[in-house]
Amino acid sequence: MNIDTSTQDLPQKPNLEFRIPTEFGTALPTGAAKQAVEVLGRRIANDIYAQEMVMPTEEELAQSLGVSRATVRDAVKVLSGKGLVRTARRYGTRVRPIEEWNLLDGDVVSWHESTHPRIKRIFAETTELRAILEPAAAALAARRGTAAQAQKLLAAANAIHPGQVDLERLFIADCQFHVTLLDMTHNSVMRQMRQIILTMLRVSYEFGVANPENDQVSRDGHLAVAEAICARDPDAAHKAMSAMLDLNRSLAGEHWSEG
Repeated sequence: MNIDTSTQDLPQKPNLEFRIPTEFGTALPTGAAKQAVEVLGRRIANDIYAQEMVMPTEEELAQSLGVSRATVRDAVKVLSGKGLVRTARRYGTRVRPIEEWNLLDGDVVSWHESTHPRIKRIFAETTELRAILEPAAAALAARRGTAAQAQKLLAAANAIHPGQVDLERLFIADCQFHVTLLDMTHNSVMRQMRQIILTMLRVSYEFGVANPENDQVSRDGHLAVAEAICARDPDAAHKAMSAMLDLNRSLAGEHWSEG
């Protein structure tokens, strides 16, 4: 079944589009329901269906997407679980206020277009969160990670280097680094933060915030963190991660101000 993926007058996304590796990605339904979720999610995130707006009826959405009403119902259930909509018999499906959206959900963030002013704010606020979380995670990784995990982390850091022609491989290595670091904390709650962190990495690469030609960001910073963790030095790991994120935040600020 071919779904009409039109999002009306949405601006086009950049030519480069990075996919979070399947093993790290979110669990969406498959087939037509998955496509319906993504199309409707993009329409909501980019204000085609604005906050507090009552969305078209189930039948109208089915016609718009070229799917069955049952598929629309399944898609709306997923969007409701992400905090984007609520349903009621008296009015149908209404878009929730942004304050009720799950902004730690990687799908919700990635459905925004690069030109949407909200993505700049989400990126900045998530970077603040990362600056609190990831240095502490690095310190925990130095204390709790296994030798095998430390070697996996180091290998990922070495795979992140300037001049890498294949940006998709660079992105995958970057994802592997941050996922491995969170796994090394052996903290189940902290591990659940990996989806939003990977989504912000994706935003960095897709929207041009990440610059693979910058040695400090693309390799040196990651290596400093990995080497401190391999050396079982929590303080050095915390310091190295803080330094890398401070630089990322500075570069991101320059990027968005230029945009």
